Amino acid sequence: MRRKKQEQVRCLLAILVLLLAAGVLCDYFLTHNRIYAGVRLEHLDLGGKTAEEAKLLLHGALVAVNFPALAVTLTHGDAKFIATCRELGITADLEKIVSAAFAVGRNKPYLLRFLGRLRLAREGWKLSPAIRIDQKQFAATLEELCRSLEEEPVNAELELTADRKSVIIVPDSPGRKVDHAATARVLQQTLKSLFRPLAAGLILTPVQAEVTAAELEALAIKEPVATYSTLVSDGIPNRVHNIRLAAAALDKIIIYPGEEFSFNDAVGNTTAAKGYKTAPVIVDGELVDGLGGGVCQVSTTLYNAVLRANLQVLERRNHSLYVDYVPPGFDATVAYGSIDLRFANTNPYPLWLRTFLDGNRLTVTFYSTLLAGQKTEVYATDVVTIPAGEKILETHELPKGTRKLVKKGKNGYKATVWRVTTVNGEEKREKISEDSYKAVPAEYLVGTGEIPAADGPGDKEKAEAAGAE
Repeated sequence: MRRKKQEQVRCLLAILVLLLAAGVLCDYFLTHNRIYAGVRLEHLDLGGKTAEEAKLLLHGALVAVNFPALAVTLTHGDAKFIATCRELGITADLEKIVSAAFAVGRNKPYLLRFLGRLRLAREGWKLSPAIRIDQKQFAATLEELCRSLEEEPVNAELELTADRKSVIIVPDSPGRKVDHAATARVLQQTLKSLFRPLAAGLILTPVQAEVTAAELEALAIKEPVATYSTLVSDGIPNRVHNIRLAAAALDKIIIYPGEEFSFNDAVGNTTAAKGYKTAPVIVDGELVDGLGGGVCQVSTTLYNAVLRANLQVLERRNHSLYVDYVPPGFDATVAYGSIDLRFANTNPYPLWLRTFLDGNRLTVTFYSTLLAGQKTEVYATDVVTIPAGEKILETHELPKGTRKLVKKGKNGYKATVWRVTTVNGEEKREKISEDSYKAVPAEYLVGTGEIPAADGPGDKEKAEAAGAE
């Protein structure tokens, strides 16, 4: 009897296990590809739906509210900017939402989920909305929309005092720029609904100036260390114009220790496209009209400042004819592509090159830190004048004895230039150049023709006057 009861109990237990197993299998096959009951996205119940069914439900709800046209309000302080989701490249991330919905209640092995599923069905679970943002489109729209909020940084600058004897530093000012990526992250993190207008605060980040006051301070550019001036004749306006253009191209260049400087690289080709005009230039010992006439006075003035700053001259050539704005031996001609003025900053500090055209005075000044105990002097020796002389051209077209100036002459010169540098009492003397300038004779027409006979009244006086010329 006892044995029979035991067999009945075992049978009952087996039936229960089979029923339980069948129930578990049924539940698994009914729910393994469906979202568990109780999972919602706002007002939408996703429980019991497959991925495709959930996506269709979400898509229909988004179409109903016209999600692409939903307004997105972006604010910063009192500033407010509005654009649509479409304009900002914002779309609902249905894949992420459905994936998150499927993950709810599945954080434990299947057989251990039942109590959690019961609680989930009873209490429910609210999903967070999710969006995708096309970063390129988002950034482009924000850049156009929020341009008024952005500010460009202002670089620090070197500036001269009114007397040009000291250098001061104008501080830099940082700018600010809308951080597109950070703003997109804030929008995603603060998103509360896919079915109502969106809103987020704009994130602005500071933009550092490219040149800071600290960087300029480190250059130790404080005072004038060498300067030279030449007088500019105002008789040819085009020449003055060219001088002004070339001087402006050199102005405010910083030359660092060990750096080589090229006049032609800094000024460039003196073309009409760059604003240069026709004025007299020296070509093969002749004065002719050419584009950029007058630029050599700028290179010459710079050259004299270079000598007095005790810099190493790498390339320099004198004119073939003497120019009257500097003494013989102190000029420097240039011709783009063939003749250059080059030097190296052999000083331990950077040099700030400044040019000034005050009235008819062109000045080139180097600003830096004066080297204690150093003094530089330049001078010329063995200056020899080569007289221009005369060139006589006889002509029958003028009466005999007539003398007429056709071309002015120009004296030639020879000169040797020296530089003497004294450092703490020790003197270094170096020969800079030996230059020569050819003489150009004055040309005269001398008449060999017959003097007209004095036939009429007063003709004799005219003939005598003609002979006197």
